[in-house]
Amino acid sequence: MAKYISSTKLSDTLTISKCNDGFWLYDKTRGMNLSMRAETETSALVEALGYYQGRLTEVERVYNKLQSRVDAFVDQFADTND
Repeated sequence: MAKYISSTKLSDTLTISKCNDGFWLYDKTRGMNLSMRAETETSALVEALGYYQGRLTEVERVYNKLQSRVDAFVDQFADTND
């Protein structure tokens, strides 16, 4: 288990902690560590950005799929006799 050394509050929701096994970045909004055992503070932030990029891509994919289904449903009832 990691031994805590120090931590810095980056914002109301982000805290980076230095431990004996590296840097840990905790996000209060997600309730989870976004980076664990990173070699540097910068690599912890880059790892967190990578997580959010991947998550955003997935959310956008699901949203676009749902939007397409909603559009197809609405089109069934659209009046095309204009």
